[in-house]
Amino acid sequence: MPHSSDDHIGARIADFRKLRQLTQSGLAQRAFLSRGTIAKVEAGLSPATPTIVAAVARVLEVDIAALNGQPYVSEMRQDHLDRLISPLSDALDLYDMGPEPAIRPREIGLIAAEVSTLCARTCATEYRGVGERLPALLGELTTAISTLPPGPVRIRAAECLSWCYWVAYEFAYRLGYHQLASIALERMGWTAEQAQDPLLLALRYRHRSAMLLRRGDHRMALRVLERGHRLIEQADAHGAMPALAVGGSLHLAAAIASAQARDADAVAGSMELAREAAQRVGRDVPHVYWASFGMTNVAHFDVTTLVELGRLGEAMQSARQLRFPVSHPRMRVGRYHIELARACAQMGKAESAEHHLHRARVVAPQQARYHPLMRETISVLVRRQRRAPTGLASLAMWVGM
Repeated sequence: MPHSSDDHIGARIADFRKLRQLTQSGLAQRAFLSRGTIAKVEAGLSPATPTIVAAVARVLEVDIAALNGQPYVSEMRQDHLDRLISPLSDALDLYDMGPEPAIRPREIGLIAAEVSTLCARTCATEYRGVGERLPALLGELTTAISTLPPGPVRIRAAECLSWCYWVAYEFAYRLGYHQLASIALERMGWTAEQAQDPLLLALRYRHRSAMLLRRGDHRMALRVLERGHRLIEQADAHGAMPALAVGGSLHLAAAIASAQARDADAVAGSMELAREAAQRVGRDVPHVYWASFGMTNVAHFDVTTLVELGRLGEAMQSARQLRFPVSHPRMRVGRYHIELARACAQMGKAESAEHHLHRARVVAPQQARYHPLMRETISVLVRRQRRAPTGLASLAMWVGM
């Protein structure tokens, strides 16, 4: 069902602000933003960036999903994704229930191959295929771990189950079910400990930092990332390529946290550490611990952190130098185009913004369809024009506006 013209993040912020009996100036002061920013966002004339949404949600004491309007149930029904949430929720509850008598687990090598395929489809943002298979795989691995004796096979099963919980986290988070995503992330930590893999645990901390940044808690996000680095130091080969790739991805996450805190010096420090790690790796490694890392990622985050810091002109200059290799994860490329579309909209470059929105749709369609920043940027562009161009109108219909 299409949304009304008043159904956008800014309008929801205005509604909650009035319910809390706050003026625009009062909200701006408490959120450490300008009144002009609040006014433009509420009018739908400026994108509500993740940093703005997190700051406002904290003041208004409301969940960010409520401001984003997630989950997008009508669109999920069209894509046959809505019916996949309940089975996933049930499967996440099985973690401590012991073996299921009706399940006979396959040989661990066969399970591991399917888990790898599921992780690859997650990086390609193929949500429907992931959601259809994931609950059964969680049940099979939970039963396997409950019945296997201690040893290498059980450790491998725990590793596989931990990756399935990561897939569950990504699936739920991208579709707006953030509480479910938090549960999946906790389960990932539980099984990563059984897998005895410090790098897997460190990667879980990176995703935990993302959940904290969603709430605007950049200080705790940085503490969590520091904990992740200490885990990497415990790895048997902490100077080898996998550890460098995971550690580099943590440095990039720290750069984003510092950018949201408007700490340009800390951003520069984290980016330099990430750059050093990428140079030691020597090439892009898109599928090591499913943590894509290399010089391409560093170049991407150079652009992203500049956008977060509000240095949009510099961001556009850096973007001109960036070229993604064919093997780069579509999840990352799609997110990059969404970020650039937002930046172009902020700069008043409507045609460039629309171009990047279309690119995001082509590269990672399901990610783009359910990404709140994609919808918010389309909404802003539509409101700024008397008549939306055909391409922009098509995008608006596609995301359900």
